[in-house]
Amino acid sequence: MNVYTLGLSKIEVGDIASDGDMGTTLATLGYTYQDTCTMTQDDPETTEHYAEEVDDPVVVLSRAGKTNFNFSVMDADLTTLAALLGGTVTGTGDTAKWNAPDKLPVIEKSVRITPEQGLMFEVPRMKLTSKINATFSKSGIMLIDVVGTVLQPTKTGIGKMAASKI
Repeated sequence: MNVYTLGLSKIEVGDIASDGDMGTTLATLGYTYQDTCTMTQDDPETTEHYAEEVDDPVVVLSRAGKTNFNFSVMDADLTTLAALLGGTVTGTGDTAKWNAPDKLPVIEKSVRITPEQGLMFEVPRMKLTSKINATFSKSGIMLIDVVGTVLQPTKTGIGKMAASKI
């Protein structure tokens, strides 16, 4: 049976489990801007070692390329700003305010990408690097652009990424 992975249903983010496994309490950060959710893998890095006596490599070592998920959140609220960019939210209601951090924080989370159909991807440990991308005009919108880099889990015995049929 063919499996076609199409569309996007939701992106969920949450704390990594205390033992380093996939987090179990995940939530969406908002709507994902159209056509921004991508998964890419860099080409593997190959190192070839040659002997003086022969033209072909004697030993070839390969290292997998990193995997990135990119997406943009289009309806970020103050809580989403803090979750993706760091900093703090102070006050409540109409007096609430997001305060940017003084230094770029290291944000590592568990992430689940669920398409409309096909394969769902779960990443136990992903480094999220985000930035504001805003156009303040009648045809513009404020986005939070997110680059998520898949990292080796801190728990042994689990994979860095898992896919399952939905």
